[in-house]
Amino acid sequence: MNTLPPDPDPVPIIPPTASQRVIAAFERLTEAGRPELWTTLRAVEDVLVDAKAVDERVTAGEVLPLAGTVIAVQDLIDVAGQPSGHGVPETSAAVVARLTAAGAVVLGKTGAAMISCAWDRTKTGGNGAAVAVALGVVDLALSTGGAVPAALNAVAAVKPTRGLLPAADAVSVYANGLVAAHRALTVMTGGDRSWPADVRLGAGEHPRIAYPGDLPLGEAATLAFTAVVARLTAAGAVLSPISVPEAGFDGFDALLVPTVPDHPGIAEALADPAGVSHRLAACTAFANLLDVAAVTVPVLPGDRRPFGVTFLTRAFEDQIALDLATVCTDEPMTPYPEPGEDVVVFGAHLRGQPLNADLTGLGARFTGPVRTTEAYRMVLLDTEPPQPGVLEGGAGLDGERWRLSPAAFDRFAATLKAPFVLERVELDDGTAPLAVRCLTAEGRGLDRYESWRGYVRFASTAGLRDPG
Repeated sequence: MNTLPPDPDPVPIIPPTASQRVIAAFERLTEAGRPELWTTLRAVEDVLVDAKAVDERVTAGEVLPLAGTVIAVQDLIDVAGQPSGHGVPETSAAVVARLTAAGAVVLGKTGAAMISCAWDRTKTGGNGAAVAVALGVVDLALSTGGAVPAALNAVAAVKPTRGLLPAADAVSVYANGLVAAHRALTVMTGGDRSWPADVRLGAGEHPRIAYPGDLPLGEAATLAFTAVVARLTAAGAVLSPISVPEAGFDGFDALLVPTVPDHPGIAEALADPAGVSHRLAACTAFANLLDVAAVTVPVLPGDRRPFGVTFLTRAFEDQIALDLATVCTDEPMTPYPEPGEDVVVFGAHLRGQPLNADLTGLGARFTGPVRTTEAYRMVLLDTEPPQPGVLEGGAGLDGERWRLSPAAFDRFAATLKAPFVLERVELDDGTAPLAVRCLTAEGRGLDRYESWRGYVRFASTAGLRDPG
């Protein structure tokens, strides 16, 4: 009998060094042939000096979350030693300094003038920052241009709540995905506004989203926007059309708007820049008057059509906008760096269970399933609704991790009645978050079950009897 040898273990993919990424950026820049993107392009030797310094820091053991990341910065934002609109600054803007401290390397400065699109040179593409990201020359770009250039080039844009970044003007981060933009925001966040203690971090499994039903859109933009509405509805969101003059958040968790109504040609845009800019901003201009967070994404992953959508949420509810946008991008999203506390639940507070509203009503965010170490067990308590008591034992249990703002965490803790307490549990990932547990409790053992849902399924088919 002939047998094939076992497959070899997969070879781990080693990320490129900062120096390798810089060389690749300049190669891509040459291939793209778009010199009009830049107001200042640094010499390759100078950029490599910065990259090698990053590589040396990594080799020395320093953890740099943006090591190997190449960025572009719009001309209006200061970069040390690079010409700006008001001279040559000696220091970088705080948002730039935080990125470079985390390992990013600046390739150059891009212009704010109207240029052609990354994917169709006959169409307008907004500013150079978005085009540089779309072409893959840089990984990230900082811009004051907002959502429109991102949509025209089918890249993501995140504009945080005003004051969360240390910048006088509203700065957007352009990237080819939300994960990359989120990573940059994590190191940049920290401005002159503090997070409210009761900030909402999640909108539940059925977020309420309003969208304008009366915007004058072109045919292609209408089809793209309709596809997003259908995708969100299929994911469980509840969408309601509103009139643009009514745009607001009363009764809703977010507003969804098409980012641009159409895609003008570059000739038209250069002939009438003010008129075209006004038309392109028609869908999102009202948001400039509001204190909101904004996340812009393409319609579908890998979609190069210039008809993205923008999610708007109340100030400081940036996490909700990011999570909703991932429905379009199919990306995982980790918590934004707002203050909060994690709690693990095992019973009636799980998603779909009777007390889950105690969490979602406080703006808690589901962050994922968890499993404990082999050190716990469940008993069935005589409560209404039925709940398990989690005690010390000898088995692993399945649960869920939720994140709450500080004030919401205190309110949630106040809802727990004896015998429930918040005590730490050891999870199989090595962490030990607080969890809803019982120190002592009387009840029938549920030792056959590794999760409360497993018992609930049993009870729903077999009836309420001794779980054995």
